[in-house]
Amino acid sequence: GIPRERIVFYPRGIDTQAFSPVHRNGYFNAHPQAAGRTRLLYVGRLSREKNLHILAEAFRTACAQNPGLALVLVGDGPIRDELARTLTDLPVIFTGYIEGDALAEAYASSDIFVFPSGTDTFGNVVLEAQASGLPVIVTDRGGPRENLLPGRTGCIVPEGEADALSAAMLDLAADPVRLGRMSAEARAYAESRSFESAFTRQWELYREVAA
Repeated sequence: GIPRERIVFYPRGIDTQAFSPVHRNGYFNAHPQAAGRTRLLYVGRLSREKNLHILAEAFRTACAQNPGLALVLVGDGPIRDELARTLTDLPVIFTGYIEGDALAEAYASSDIFVFPSGTDTFGNVVLEAQASGLPVIVTDRGGPRENLLPGRTGCIVPEGEADALSAAMLDLAADPVRLGRMSAEARAYAESRSFESAFTRQWELYREVAA
């Protein structure tokens, strides 16, 4: 019942210096599971509501068709041991909780960001990934779908559908040229969502209200 003209959207920004492709340094080269493979990255809490059981199923399906994939799970949580058992025979790296330079390097040294959650209201990690030059795969539920340019910086799949998620991962991994183009667009898009851009927009909102 609130008139639309009385509602404004408060902008949120991303640190595009802390998260950047310049931090790509072969962070995972020491891991035999990831060396020479296309690295699919997830960053966040390892818990049931993040749909990581769907990601596990999708990754197993994708690996059966493309053995040149690796999955990197950054974070910790209550289903870590369960995921480790489920994925024990696949090329998967569990980094545990990392932050700072290590996190920035993990982002930039990966190739595709996968975020299967349907419960996140914003999903800051989706912007962090794009700032690091990663195309992103998100679901059609929650806030992350509003933080990319579909078909240009990433893609949106139906929430909870492992086959759709697997197909998206395989599609991106199969086309290095497209992956490179989307990587550049992801970085450019993230720069438009920087802290500086968010502050400028916030300042404009204050001016509009004052006027």
